[in-house]
Amino acid sequence: MAEKVFEVEISNKTPNAYETAATLEMPATWAEFHDALEKARIEDGRDCCNELTNIWYEGITWIMIGDDVNLYELNLLAQRLTMLSEDDRMGLDGLLQMEQARQKGPIPLPRLINLTYNADICLLAPQVSNHRELGALLYGNGMLPQEAMALLDTTEEGSEYQKELLEVFGKQYQEEHGGIFTRRGYVEPGNDFKEVYNRGEIMPYFHRSGAPVVLEVRKGFFDDPAYDNDRTATLDLPAIDGAIWNVVEAVDAASLEECAFRCIDCRIPFLRDAIDDAIDDEGGIEQANAFARLLAQKQRVWDARDFTRYKALLAASGRPDLEQAAELAEALDEYELRPEVAESWEYAELVLREKYPDLPEELFQTPQVARVGQRWLEQGDAAITDYGLLRRKDGGLLPRLQPEQERQLRQGGMEMR
Repeated sequence: MAEKVFEVEISNKTPNAYETAATLEMPATWAEFHDALEKARIEDGRDCCNELTNIWYEGITWIMIGDDVNLYELNLLAQRLTMLSEDDRMGLDGLLQMEQARQKGPIPLPRLINLTYNADICLLAPQVSNHRELGALLYGNGMLPQEAMALLDTTEEGSEYQKELLEVFGKQYQEEHGGIFTRRGYVEPGNDFKEVYNRGEIMPYFHRSGAPVVLEVRKGFFDDPAYDNDRTATLDLPAIDGAIWNVVEAVDAASLEECAFRCIDCRIPFLRDAIDDAIDDEGGIEQANAFARLLAQKQRVWDARDFTRYKALLAASGRPDLEQAAELAEALDEYELRPEVAESWEYAELVLREKYPDLPEELFQTPQVARVGQRWLEQGDAAITDYGLLRRKDGGLLPRLQPEQERQLRQGGMEMR
């Protein structure tokens, strides 16, 4: 998985948005991105409240980004930043400094995105940190005007006079070519700036195959570099034997037993660890492949609300293993999700109004109601998840799962304790 660049807190624009605010690390996969939107009850990532809480890319600042930006564009910027080479990063450092010199405050995200596409056309002089060093570099490579080269040829090597001339010529060159000194060295903008991204013309993209589960495959083991090689491949699940053997050959392994697998994307991000655990415990990918087939089948019959309800059921159930997660999927119709309920006092109000719809609003604006709601939640027949309130339609107890526990099926529903 790609390194993370940004951490952003997102929320919707309702008065109680703080109740459902969610944290999202970028770049995010399609599944991670939309999972966070669901948690925050956000309909459109282009129109929401958001604030950067962490930046892990040196050279980008909060001031450059600003608040309440287009989340899709912010994720695209994060993707682009992870794709830059070391030279590109140096070029971008210079472009960012030039941009800040032109304007105060945030830089529009489309502009920042396009800067990343143009970092590779910059001219770079690593370790050149001042005008004198720049002048010396130009003189040593015969890049100064003929008159300047001739004058410097008459000076004594290392003399103060030569140093002063180098500084003058270096400064003159820098001003004429629009270069800038960065922490990495001298950067000069290249020609033919490319406007690759234009808001409104293309939609910020996700690198996504659409498969329910995606594995990274390599030869050897992820914690044993001595046995490993540099080859990696991705395997979309569910997969047929032919596709599996193609990735085995792609990483130069002789068999599945020589391959290491880890989940790098899943339609249900919560289950990535469970998939990895199943692969480790089984020593293969059969169970992960079977679960991916189940998700593929559900994608044909479930809508987005069904998937959100399934995520809430998984979250309310503890830490289900992959087999338990599959059983929960088949029992989804036994549960209901109320996304509007995010706090214990809201649960108390829901229950009371179901029985007494005419109760006055003032009754629910007290700390006592929150405590009552919390006590009812502790009874185990409902749970407030990041996606809202989950409860059984028949009023029964919710499952409480741990992977190591024995699972029990009871007639009329599932309950594991």
